[in-house]
Amino acid sequence: MMSSKMVRVISVHHFTRQDVAGLERAGGRGVARGKADILLVGGEHRVDVRDLKDGANLQGSFPTVDLVQQLVYCATGNYVCTLETKPARHGGDHRYVRVYLHWDQDNTNQPMRARIAGRVTPSSQSGILNLEMIEIPLRKPAEFVACCQTTGNIAVACGMSVTIHKFFQKTHDISKMKFIDFEEIIELDMSFIVKEVAISEDLVGCVSESEAHIFQVILNPHLLKSSSEEKEFRVQEKRSKSRSKSKTRSASRSPGRSTESCSSGNRYRGRWSSQKEEAANSVIRNADDYADLSELTWVPTLSYGRKKPIDTKRFMLFPSLVGAAHCGPVAEPGEVIGPVSVRVKLLSASTTPQKMMPPNIFEAVTLIHRRADHTNDPDIPFTNLQMTAVYGSEAGKKSNSSTPRRSSHPLLPATAVPKVGASVFLTTPHVGQLYHITLTDDAFGTSVVRGGVFSYTAPVYTVALEPSLLHALTLTGLETYTLRPHPHVVVSHLPEDLDMVVPPHWEETVCLVGLRPFLNVETLTLTDGCLALIAANNEGGDKSHTVYSLHLPSAASLYKEMVRVGRSHRSASPSTYLHLLLEAHLVLTTAIHFELTSVEEAEEDLYSLLQDSSALLGDYYAQCTSEAEWKQATQYYQVSSLSPDAVIERLDPQCPGLVSVVSDLLLHHSTPMLTSAQANCVLEMLEKVAPEKVSTIILKSKCLKDYKKDKVLGIIKQELSKTSEPRPADVLALALVFLDRGSPEQVATVLASLRAYQLVVVLLKHSSLLLITEDGATRLSPLAQVLAEHKKEVFTEVFVSLIGDGTLSLNAFVDAFVAVYPIVSCGPECNMHSLWLRDFLEKFFLEYAHNPEITDHRDRYDRAVTVLVSLYLASLMGAFGDKSKEDPNWSDQRAALKELYAPRPTFLNLLPPFSVETPLEKGIDKAEGEEKGQSDGKEDLSSTMLHLLVLQSLLSSELPSSEDRANVLKFVTTNPTAVGAQSLHLLCLEPLQQMEYMLQNFPLILLQYGKDVYDAPIEWVDLVSALISHKSSLSSSDPGHQVYSDVLNDVLSDLVISCPLDVFLRIIPSTHHEELRNYIRQCHSAALATYLRSSLITYANNVLAQMAK
Repeated sequence: MMSSKMVRVISVHHFTRQDVAGLERAGGRGVARGKADILLVGGEHRVDVRDLKDGANLQGSFPTVDLVQQLVYCATGNYVCTLETKPARHGGDHRYVRVYLHWDQDNTNQPMRARIAGRVTPSSQSGILNLEMIEIPLRKPAEFVACCQTTGNIAVACGMSVTIHKFFQKTHDISKMKFIDFEEIIELDMSFIVKEVAISEDLVGCVSESEAHIFQVILNPHLLKSSSEEKEFRVQEKRSKSRSKSKTRSASRSPGRSTESCSSGNRYRGRWSSQKEEAANSVIRNADDYADLSELTWVPTLSYGRKKPIDTKRFMLFPSLVGAAHCGPVAEPGEVIGPVSVRVKLLSASTTPQKMMPPNIFEAVTLIHRRADHTNDPDIPFTNLQMTAVYGSEAGKKSNSSTPRRSSHPLLPATAVPKVGASVFLTTPHVGQLYHITLTDDAFGTSVVRGGVFSYTAPVYTVALEPSLLHALTLTGLETYTLRPHPHVVVSHLPEDLDMVVPPHWEETVCLVGLRPFLNVETLTLTDGCLALIAANNEGGDKSHTVYSLHLPSAASLYKEMVRVGRSHRSASPSTYLHLLLEAHLVLTTAIHFELTSVEEAEEDLYSLLQDSSALLGDYYAQCTSEAEWKQATQYYQVSSLSPDAVIERLDPQCPGLVSVVSDLLLHHSTPMLTSAQANCVLEMLEKVAPEKVSTIILKSKCLKDYKKDKVLGIIKQELSKTSEPRPADVLALALVFLDRGSPEQVATVLASLRAYQLVVVLLKHSSLLLITEDGATRLSPLAQVLAEHKKEVFTEVFVSLIGDGTLSLNAFVDAFVAVYPIVSCGPECNMHSLWLRDFLEKFFLEYAHNPEITDHRDRYDRAVTVLVSLYLASLMGAFGDKSKEDPNWSDQRAALKELYAPRPTFLNLLPPFSVETPLEKGIDKAEGEEKGQSDGKEDLSSTMLHLLVLQSLLSSELPSSEDRANVLKFVTTNPTAVGAQSLHLLCLEPLQQMEYMLQNFPLILLQYGKDVYDAPIEWVDLVSALISHKSSLSSSDPGHQVYSDVLNDVLSDLVISCPLDVFLRIIPSTHHEELRNYIRQCHSAALATYLRSSLITYANNVLAQMAK
C-alpha cells in the first residue's frame, strides 16, 4: 500500500478547448465567478464582466466606489459583494464591504444608487433597475468576506472576530416594493486573527496562518424555550395592565386601600427576571466544561464514511474527527481536534427581528480544529478555506420543493432544504486536507471523516474545487487531482435495499490526473463549465494580464478516458486498473448527484455509463479469490442491472467467483424473473461447474421458474446417486420439480425417503415454499397441500413452528387453510377438514397458550379462537362423534386437554353434568335428579363430556373475545338441553351476573365459587351481602329459606377461620352484626387462637435458641 501522502500520476484529464483573451485594463485585483460561466474581474474602480463561453470577451462592466481587493458572487439575491480599500489621509487605508445589486443590467449613463444596510431604505420611486450599492456598516477593519450561497448571508472577518450579516427581502412601507437589505445579527469572537472565513448556513470556518477552526452555530434549546416563556409572560402582563388601569386609578382614591397590592406585579416580575438569569447561567457552557484533548483516545472508523460506535461518554462530548480503516489515529503531530473556547453573542439592534432572543442563545460546536506547530511543522500558512454544502437531493434544492422550517435559527434558510452535511477543504503550501461532515439532529452526534490528503508537486497558491476534482495552482503550473466525494454522495445512487461500501477509501493514493505548466498565474477561478486563469505579463514593464479560459471536460468524457487508460494497464498493473475504475465510478456518481450534465449528454446517458462502470467493477472483483470481494462483485452487478445470464457471458467459466456471484444474484429478491432461455443458460453453467448448487437454486430462487424440468431432474438425480444417504435439500428440490411438472402423486413418494425430523428441518429452512401471496392474501402452496394430505404430522409441526416464531400469524394460517379446505363449523355435519383444523389449533395452543408474546396480540389469533369455539359447540351436538373405537387412546388424549387453555375452576365440577344441582324453583326431588344425572353423565363421559371439558378450559381463559362469549350465550339459549349448557352460560357472564345467576339457580356452589374466584377476603363482601339480602327476602316457610341459611352458614363458617376480624366485620353488613354476633365471636376466638399459637411458637423457638447456646 502506498503512503497516503503520495499520488498516482496518470494523465487522463484533458480540457476540451482553451481560449486566450487579453485584459484591456490591468486586472487581477479581485476575481470571482458570476452566473453560469460569467467571470468578474476587478480593476481600477471598476468590475469587468466577461463570458468565458464566448472567448472571455468583455460583456460589460459596472463601477465600484473604491479599489476592489476581493470579489464574491452570491446566487441567492444575485448580488456581488466586494471588499474595497481607500487610502487613508494619515497612512494605511480604509476598508469597506459593499454589495452591488442589478450589476448585470445595462447601466450605461445611469446613476448608481447608494444606501447603508439596515439604516436607509431605497427610494420609493419605481422604474428602471439601476445599479444599486449597499454599504455594510462595520465597526472594525475588514480582512475577508464570504457569502452563503443558500441563504445569502455575508460573513466578514474583522481581526479576531467574524461578523455575520443576515440577508433579508423586505417590503417598502410606501411603494410596497420588495428590496434587499442586510442586518448584523451575530458576532463571533475568535482566539486568533482570522485571515479567511467561509460560511454555509449554520456552519462557519475560520483560518489564520497557523490555525483552522470549523464549527456549527446552534441554538441553546433551554434558553430558546425560556425566552418564549418570558415573551408570553410579558404579553400577558401587558394585557393585565391595560385591563386593570382604570381599577388601579379608582383604587388609589379609595380610603384605606393598601399600596402593597399594586407593587405585587413588580415583585413577581423581579422574581421572574432573577429566575431567568439563574437559568441562563446554568445552561451556558464554560470553556472549563470541555474535555482535555490529551486524555482522549482516537480510534479509526470501520470504513469510508462510517464511524465505529463508541459507548464511552467522554469520547462523545463533541463531534470527533476520526480516520478511516487501517489509517491509525487522525491526530498528527501539531494537530489538535476538539472544542475550542469560542464566545458567541447576539447583537441586539432595534431593527433586528431576533431582538427578543436572550443574548447567549447561540452555542458553537467545534467540528474540526487544526493548529500548526511552528517548530516541528513549518508548512504554513493555512489558506484556501472552502466549504461546500451537501444536500440530500440537488433536484429538490434547485426546484425549491421544500417544506417550511419550524426552527427559528437565523442562519438557516426559511425552507427546510434537506442538507445532510458539508465538505471542507483547506491547504498549506504543500499539503491539502479534505474533510466530510455528516450532520444529525443532535449537533453533538455529528460525524466528521477525512476525505483525502493531497501532496502537491510544488508550493500551492490557490485551489478550485469541482465536485469530483481538485484544481491546484502551484509554482510550476496547474495540477488536477481526483477527489473523494461526501459519503452521502457516494451511496446516493444505490438502491434503497443495497448496503455496500463504495471504495476507494481516503487513505488510498489519490490520482494526479492532469499537470500543465503555466507561468505568472495570479488567480484561478472555476465557473460552471470553465476554469479561468489570469496571468500577468511582466516583460518590458508591461503590466497587462491574460485570461486563459479552459473548457472543462464533461463527466462522461472524463469517465471514458479514465476507463481507456485503465484498460491499457489491466495486465501490467491490475491495481492501477482498479484504481482508475473506482475513480471513474465516483466521477459518474458525483455528476449524477449534482446533476452535472452538459447540453450534449442527457442524464440517462450518465446512468447508462454508471451501469457500465458497475459491470466493469463487478468483472474485476469476480476475478478475485476472496468471498468478501465476490460479495462486492455481486453488489456492483446489482447496480449494473445485469441479469445472471449476462454475467455468465461476461465471465470466463474458470473465473473463481463465477458460481458465488451468479448464485447470489439468483437468490436476491430484486432480480427480475428470467426467461426460459436465460434460465437454461444458467442451468447449463451450473451443470458443468457446480451441479451441487442446483438444488439450492431451485429451492430458494424466486426468479428461476421457467426452466427445463427434465434437465433439472437429471442433475438432481445424478447428485442423489453420489451419496448413500440422500441430502434433504436434494429430496425437497426433486419433489418441487415433480410438483412443477404436474406430478403431485410422485411428491409424497419422494418425500417418504426422508425421516420426519429431516423433513421438518428442511421445510423450516425453506418455509417460503409453503406459502404463496396473491392479491395481499396468504394461501397454502401446492407443496403445503401435499403435506397436509399425506404428511399431516409434519405439516402440523412445521406450521406450528412458523406461527410460534412470528413468521406467520395464526389468523393468516386459518384463512389460508380454510381457503383450500372449506370447513363446516356448526351442527353434526362438520367434515374431516374441521377436525384437522381443530387438532392443529389445539396442538398450537398446547405449546403457546401460556406464552405472553403470542397471547398479548389478540389481532393475530382472534379469528382462530372464534373457529375453535364454533367447533367445540358443534362437538357438543355430536359433530365429531366418539373416536375411542378407532383409537383406544383417544379418551385419554382428550382428557389430557381438559386444562389446555387455562385451569378449570373447581366449582364447574359441582354443575351438571358432572354433578346435579337442581334449580330450587322447579322442586324436583334431589335424590331422583341426582340418580338420573349420574347415569346421564356416565353415558356421555367418553365423548361429549370430554369436549365440554376442553371448551370450559377455553372459556376460563382470556383468549375468547366478547363476541365469542356472546355466541356461546346465544347457543345455550337456543339449545338449553345441550350438555353443560348451565356451566357454559355461567362462564360467559360478567362477575356480578355470574353471582346473581348462581344465587338464583345454584346456591350450593357459591362457597366453592368464592374460593376459586376471590383472591382477598374483602372480595367476599358482595357475595355475603347478596346471600343475606336474598335470605331475608324469603319467608321462613319458603322451601329455599333453609337452603340459603345453610349456604350462608357454610360461607361464614369458612370466613371466620380464614379472615382477620377487622376484615370480617367489614364483610358483614353493619345492620346484621347483632344477628350474626355468634359468627363474630367465632372469628374473634379464631383470631385469638391464631395469636396464641404464634406466640407459643415464638416462645418455643426462643427457648430452643437459648438451650443451644
